[in-house]
Order: sequence, then structure tokens, then C-alpha cells
Amino acid sequence: MRKLLPLFFLLILCQYALAQRTHSIEMKLYGGSTIPHRAGMESLLHTTAGGELNYYFCTHSDNFYDVKYRFPQHGFGVSYNYLGSPKVLGSAWSAYSFMDFDLFSREHFRLGLRVNAGLAYLTRRYDRVNNPENLAISTPICFYFSAGLDVAFRLPYGFELKLMPMFMHYSNGAVLKPNLGLNQGVISIALSKDIAQRDYTKERRDYAEGLSPHEAWIFGTCATADEYSVGYEGRGGGFICSTVAAGYCYQYGKIGKVGASFDMFYNENMKYYYFNDQRGLTLWYDKFSEIVKFGIAAGHQLVYRRFELVSYVGVYVYNKAWAYDWVYFRMGAKYYMTDFMFLNLSLKAHGFKARYIECGVGFSCRRWKRSRLQEYFSEHIQ
Repeated sequence: MRKLLPLFFLLILCQYALAQRTHSIEMKLYGGSTIPHRAGMESLLHTTAGGELNYYFCTHSDNFYDVKYRFPQHGFGVSYNYLGSPKVLGSAWSAYSFMDFDLFSREHFRLGLRVNAGLAYLTRRYDRVNNPENLAISTPICFYFSAGLDVAFRLPYGFELKLMPMFMHYSNGAVLKPNLGLNQGVISIALSKDIAQRDYTKERRDYAEGLSPHEAWIFGTCATADEYSVGYEGRGGGFICSTVAAGYCYQYGKIGKVGASFDMFYNENMKYYYFNDQRGLTLWYDKFSEIVKFGIAAGHQLVYRRFELVSYVGVYVYNKAWAYDWVYFRMGAKYYMTDFMFLNLSLKAHGFKARYIECGVGFSCRRWKRSRLQEYFSEHIQ
């Protein structure tokens, strides 16, 4: 018995040591070039430079998602990006959140995948008179997205030296035109430092634990877009776009769901048609029945705790305006605020062309299992 006691205490110590959260800060510098990805953007090719200041943490615990995703890093940051042309493109200030997933790791080396998403403020934008060259951005507030491979070398005293090729993108989602989007390819170098390591004792219950794998849901969205333009000039935006969708999902495991949906789309931009001759932009449809579209879609949802990455593809079963578009895509994210209510942010697109942003609230219907009901009643009776 005495021989087993040291082993027993060692096992307890190992479990205790695993439940730790490491906090870190990071400074990053990068340089690269804008990418003229569309005709008419050749003059926007410029050398760029910028920097980031990031804070992140990594939790080492026996929680399913921590172990399954190899203890990802979660973080927040701010960045400054000089876009190479003060008078045309100006600069971009961004605030974002990010996740860094461990793809391959050894004692002194790590390869990760980092994804940033947030909002950016751009100091220069399109203006017909004062800045007609900037066809990339027409609003001061834009969505910001970047992704890159994180090649990290671990150094003594909690330091890491990182090299990262990155792709960066700014866009307003066609809320207002012109909005060809601004893309960059950059190479960055960063130095990070662990600043604190604390024991993590908070118990986290997966929100889907105790819920049926069968889920029915419905969501509605409302946004505006500026689909058509005369030349590069937009019409000023404010054209209502909305989606109402209902669907079913089956959660086949903790990290994934498969499902199908029935979708109704309304896009006020579809009332108009653009002619290349002198008629220009012309009102073409004026009835709701001619604008509305119905479709059926199927897809997958990748689950990480309460966050789900959505990718669906669908076909129209009713489509009068722009009938030659018969396939559509939905890509985005859901976040479950409660077991039965979620936020939806997704992009509705045809091929590689965005139509509008779907931003709204949804509701989920899933039965509680017996164990979850017992837990609920025991908490409220006490």
C-alpha cells in the first residue's frame, strides 16, 4: 500500500498540472504587397507594411475540445496596416479575435494555422471626384480577415520566434459599391512571451451534452447591399436583402453536424437589370413573386464548443429573377448564446461572387435527455 501512495499522488499532480492556462503577448511586424485581383485595379499594386499587438491564452486541460483540437490558442489583437499609397488607399486600423490551431508540434518547433477575423477602419475610400482610383473600398468600416501558417521556434524563458506567410482581405460585403475588395500577401516576423501561467479549475460543460443529436432550427436575417452599379459607381446602397431558413441537423459526433435546409431569399437588387447601352440601370421587376427565391441546401457544421463553422450548397427550386443562377452557397458561422438560441453571420454567394451578408438570430429545438432534465430540476428545486 505504501508503494502505491507515491504513484497515487503523482497521478493527482499530473491531472492538476494539466489544468493550466498560459497567458502570452505577441508583437508582430510584416511587409508585403497588395494583389490586383480584378481588372481595373492595376494601379493599386503597392508595397505594404504594418504591425500587430496580440494577447492570447492556451488552456491545457482534459476537456474534449482542448484535446481534440490540440490545445488551440485564443486571442485578441489590434493592427496597423500602411497600404502603400497615402492618397489613394491610406491606412487600415483593425481590431479582431483569432485562433491558432496546432498542426504539428515538437519540443522546440511548432507549425500552426492562424485565422483572424474582425473589423477595420480605412482612412481612404472611393470618391467619384477626390479619389476615383480606389475601386477596392467604398466605406470606412469594413470586414477584416486574414489567415496564415504559423512557423514557431520555442526559445528559453517562454519566448517564441515566429515566421508567418499571411493572406489578408478587406471588404464591406457589397453593402456599398464599388467594393472589389482589397487583398494582400505578406510575410511577418513575430516575437511572443509567456507572461503568466495559472491553474485552471473552472469546470466547462459542453453545451450539447445531454441534448438530443436531432436538431430542428430556424433563422431570419436582414441586411442591405448594393448589387448593381453603373460602371464602377454604386447607387448608394440601402437595398434590403433578407433570408428566412428552416432546417434539420444531425450531430454525428462532438465536432460535427450534417444537415439540410429550406431557404427563402429576398434581394431588392434583383428588381433591376443593367444594360450596356444608353438605357443603363433599369427597373425590370416590381412584384414580390418575381424577386423572391426558394431553394434547398445541404451541408456541414464544424463544432467547437458553442461556435460552429457552416458550409452549405444549395439549388433553387423557384427562381425567376436571374434564372441562370441555379446554385448558391452559404459560408459563415453560428454561435449558440443558449442551448436554444444562436447568432448567425454568413455570406450568401454564387460561385466566388458574394451577394449579401446574412446577419440575424436563430432558434434551435432539441430535446433534453433524461440526465439533463434531472440536472435542471435538481438545480431549481434546491
